[in-house]
Amino acid sequence: MIDIQRIPVRETNCYLLRGEGGTILVDPGPPGGAEQIAAGAEAGGVRPEDVRLIFVTHGHLDHYGSDREVRAWCQAPVAAYPGEPAFSRDRRNALPPAQTLRGTIVRWFYLLLSSMADLPPLEADVLLEDGADLSSYGLEARTILLPGHSPGSLGIVTPEQDVFVGDLLVNYAVPSQPIYLSDSDAWQRSVERLRGLAPRTIYVGHGEPFPGEELGEIYPARYQFRWWVR
Repeated sequence: MIDIQRIPVRETNCYLLRGEGGTILVDPGPPGGAEQIAAGAEAGGVRPEDVRLIFVTHGHLDHYGSDREVRAWCQAPVAAYPGEPAFSRDRRNALPPAQTLRGTIVRWFYLLLSSMADLPPLEADVLLEDGADLSSYGLEARTILLPGHSPGSLGIVTPEQDVFVGDLLVNYAVPSQPIYLSDSDAWQRSVERLRGLAPRTIYVGHGEPFPGEELGEIYPARYQFRWWVR
């Protein structure tokens, strides 16, 4: 049995997955979030030395931005899919093409202003492929490649069929498409692959986890009901 603890860091969900042999942290969160991760772990009874792996779902700053500070806290390696560290080095990839007009405007402003900021890239100590066994990190689980939001978006599937999907889906109001997609066709194939697992619960990077039964209807991005979306 895997114990799951969610730690919200601003708009990003970070998760602690505790197995019999150790704990995996799914996404260290945005820059400046390490103290919240450490406090949440302490509140849940997880010591720094219990964390065996820092698992980054994809190379966007709101998911990996605290990787260095969290690594210093727990001394665990950072893992990601091959290609995502290089993906994170191109500022244009931080916000892929948007699915809504307002999201497109936000992306334009970001691309205009981001050149003035020093954004650290993702640095991975471990590269994990699709279907990688995570038991060596204390968890009876495996990875699953779910491209679309980014080319190397990587999730986790537990024996209980709980699936951690990063930003493949968002659930602020209803399960929906993310605003930003690097490849809409790949995203659709990933959703179909996820449906084929018949998952029990979907754990998303933004919003609330939701039952797998709700995968039958995924809403367009505009249903997220956030000001920067619609």
